[in-house]
Amino acid sequence: MKMRSILVVALAAAAGAARAREPAMRWFADRPVAWSEHDQENVPARPEPNHLQDEPLTLTIRDSAANEADRLLSAEGARPAADVNAMDEVPCSTWFCARNHRRPLPADEIARGPGTPAVLPLTVTKGKDEGAATGFVVVDAAKNKFMLKLDPPGHLGLVTAAETVGYRLFHAAGYNVPGAHLVDFRRDQLRVSPKATFELFKVQKRPLTEAQVTAKLQGVPHLADGRVRGVAIPWIQGDVLGSFDFIGRRASDPNDRIPHEDRRSLRASWVLFAWLSVLDAGPINTIDAYVEQSGRHFVRHYLFDFSCSFGSATDYAQGPQHDGEYLVEVGRTLGSLLSLGFYQRPFQAESSRAEWVRLNGTYPSIGYYPAESFDPDTYRGNRRVPAHMRMTARDAYWGAKIVTSFTDEQLHAVVAAAGLPDRDAAYLEHALEVRRDIIGRRYLRAIAAVENPALSPDGGLLCFDDLAVGRGYAGRDEPTYLVDRLDGDGRVVASFEQRATGPRACVGTGGPDPGMPYQVIRMRERLRGPRGEAIVGKASRVHLRWRAAERKFVVVGLERDE
Repeated sequence: MKMRSILVVALAAAAGAARAREPAMRWFADRPVAWSEHDQENVPARPEPNHLQDEPLTLTIRDSAANEADRLLSAEGARPAADVNAMDEVPCSTWFCARNHRRPLPADEIARGPGTPAVLPLTVTKGKDEGAATGFVVVDAAKNKFMLKLDPPGHLGLVTAAETVGYRLFHAAGYNVPGAHLVDFRRDQLRVSPKATFELFKVQKRPLTEAQVTAKLQGVPHLADGRVRGVAIPWIQGDVLGSFDFIGRRASDPNDRIPHEDRRSLRASWVLFAWLSVLDAGPINTIDAYVEQSGRHFVRHYLFDFSCSFGSATDYAQGPQHDGEYLVEVGRTLGSLLSLGFYQRPFQAESSRAEWVRLNGTYPSIGYYPAESFDPDTYRGNRRVPAHMRMTARDAYWGAKIVTSFTDEQLHAVVAAAGLPDRDAAYLEHALEVRRDIIGRRYLRAIAAVENPALSPDGGLLCFDDLAVGRGYAGRDEPTYLVDRLDGDGRVVASFEQRATGPRACVGTGGPDPGMPYQVIRMRERLRGPRGEAIVGKASRVHLRWRAAERKFVVVGLERDE
């Protein structure tokens, strides 16, 4: 009994000490913020290629079973992304280079998208051997090479609009994508090269004939004037090395220094994929290309294929289960089996099926792409992608920052580029806006949305943009900032509360203090929950370092809770 009392006292004392003294903080160096990863150094020898894109079943089993078991059993927990700078941003690299969320782009520039449109007539050089969409490899009148994709029967625009919109939004976000442009053509504007071939069952190469192309075209929807709508995707330049994986590194590429599962640009891509309901994210839809630029050779990393976006499953319309089920669902499958069918999976609810019927029937060019009922917490693609499974709240915040950077005007311009019927276009625009705002409320309110921190001239105030307030996901005076001033050892030296007064806020720093060479301003936000209850989110921390020569503090870092 005596030993138990001693233990209780000791634990209480330890807890009190932990409250009085926070763990030692990371100290940021007083140096310029790194905005480039410098991963374009010359690689003289061509890195080893791979064939991941040919192994979709193997990858699904690996990522859904083996990799997930390893991740869970290792109890690795939330760990910070490795491709971030001192301002908690992702520097420019061969993987990602920020565009719209750092410097808003004109709506017409986003609508143009990357790449060059195809020039008619087109010449078929090869059948499309990979993927489910109907299409061909073609060369246009300017001798440029493209992948030409067509819509599935009964759904004009289902694939072509998904590709058109998906490529533009991911490019404007900052990812490397080849681009996609609509091309409407008559049958006589699609010629067949006498040397054109296709692979039968991906094994036997055979000649591709005019009759076979005609038969393919008869099975796809046509425009009112008889033309066929297609989407032309420019061929990626360089020496293709196969796909990049979402875990590990390409060992033969010395510039590939960060494990892919630790890249925020890949982790947080989940937020964009969920926004557009892209089902087949993963290695099968990535490409690494060994390129030459300014006399240097290096690898550039691309995402491609957005034909499985919105309500499209590429060669048919998505079912109600598609955005809420992995291909491998051990727990749900066992639940259904052991309950003899009494357990209902989420998509089996009557409301889900009714919405699926309504959306498919009303908007055949879009399909099942829910707006108001979208819930990012329940969204699932086809497979568990290793980088996505390691996304932290801090990564998701960054992803939401990208998604919510797109304005209504920009989304209107992008949807207009997809050439949809008016009713379908209006719904797609509405759904993109609604889902964007759901993402904003979900992730920008979960962490103190501190951006662009700066000190006042006298150093007495730290001012910052509150992104949640600025983008309308919190009221102007809704947040209460819970502020702690910490010294360089992590000890709390002062605490106070302050109400927000708008999208730009300032909190006190205590002013210049040469005796404190380093301090951290930690802020959390108290917001109203869905039932009016008070909810306190994760913290953001602004790091200040004393610059002796100028006798003032300067902002040297910004970090957030994982």
